[in-house]
Formats: sequence, C-alpha cells, structure tokens
Amino acid sequence: MRIKLLLVALSAMLLCATQSQAAFVAAVDLDTSATQVLHPNFSFGGDTTSASSSALSYAVGLPPHQSIFGGNGLNFGDTYIMSYTPGTDADNFFPAAGSLLGSVTGFGTELASGAVGGGSGLYNVYVTVPSSANVNVAGSNFTITGDGAPVVLNAVNLNDGGTGADLDPGAAFVGGANNAWFLLGSVQMTAGVTYTMTQDANANSFVSQRLAGVMWEKQIPEPTSIALIGMGGVALLAGSRRRRS
Repeated sequence: MRIKLLLVALSAMLLCATQSQAAFVAAVDLDTSATQVLHPNFSFGGDTTSASSSALSYAVGLPPHQSIFGGNGLNFGDTYIMSYTPGTDADNFFPAAGSLLGSVTGFGTELASGAVGGGSGLYNVYVTVPSSANVNVAGSNFTITGDGAPVVLNAVNLNDGGTGADLDPGAAFVGGANNAWFLLGSVQMTAGVTYTMTQDANANSFVSQRLAGVMWEKQIPEPTSIALIGMGGVALLAGSRRRRS
C-alpha cells in the first residue's frame, strides 16, 4: 500500500510539472473609456502622482483596458510601479504550455512555460506597451525585484522597433514589447512576499514612457529537479523493499 501511495504522489508531482499552466496578468488602466481605473496593484513612484490614458496593447491575456503614458513628475523621472505577491494574487491567465505569449493576431517570440503560479520558485517577468512612435528616445529604466539582486534594464526604447522588429505582416506593429509580451528578466520569488516592477523615465517629456501591462509567469521545474524527484522516489522504494526483506 505504501508503495502504491508513493507512486501516486510521484505521478501527481510529475503531472503538475508538465501539464499545468497559469500566470498573473495586471493591466494598468482597467477602463476602456476616458475614465481611468488603475489596477489595485499599481502605484506611482518618485514625485509622480498621475498619468494620461491612451491606446490599448494587443498582447494576449490582457482584460479590457487602456495604457498610460507620461506623468506629472518634476524632480524625478515619471515612475510607475506594479506589484505582485505569489500566493495572494491569483492566476488570471491560463495559456497552454508552449503557446505564444505574443499578440492576439498570432505573432510574437515568447512562449508560455506551462507552470502554475502562486508558489515559491523562479518567475519570468514580462511587460507590454501599445504601438507607439512618439515615446521619448531617452527611454525607460526597468527594475524587477526578487529574492536576490534586482534585475535592471536601462534606457529601454519603447517605440515601435525599440525592443523588437515588426513580426506582423498586417497593419499592426507587433514586436518586442509593442503589442506583445517582452521578457524583462527572471527572478526567484517566495510565496507570500510582495515584489515589484518599477519603470522610470529618463526624461520628463509629454510622452516620457508608456505602460499597458505586466505579467509574472512561473518557470517549469528544471529537468534536473524533476529527475531528483524521481530519484528520491526510487530511493524510498528501495528502502521500503530492504526493510521488508
């Protein structure tokens, strides 16, 4: 009986590691009209207290929304902050493992990992913005926090072509962060701890920067981790047999 229960548990762990998928997506402005309804996980930083609403992003997984741009920062760059707490912020986007994390038109470069969020582990952090040709070319700095040193990307150009070439042969621009998900980096996270993605502009112009949404998606366990689970099960089975003999 003990062996059967162990085999069932091992099968369940392997099944979860290979077949489950989910992520947490946060669109910044959750209103499609001129009224601005900012996501509860969103806040301004520095001396920025407001920004303007603009066009939506066509990245998959986003609810009805608009983006934001610019801000009223004076002494610091316009600053946006989005937070995420694994285990508290429930998964709300469920892409199949290996599916495209791109545009609703079917173009992009990133693929879904196929892992359930919420628990401790390594997470990919993505950002998306609408198509644009008038963001200040000084760019934005992105900082994502995790259990270790933060991941920082400086002077990211959020105009069309700044983070990736146009992949959609149609009228829409889809490439990099524009209308698709752009990978900022990967960080280790612990369930119950709050982490942030901070975006600050290098120049406080009218369109200093743009932001439509942020996504946290847990990575699947490394093959070696899955192998260790199996090896542990084999060791337990062997020990059980030895005790019986």
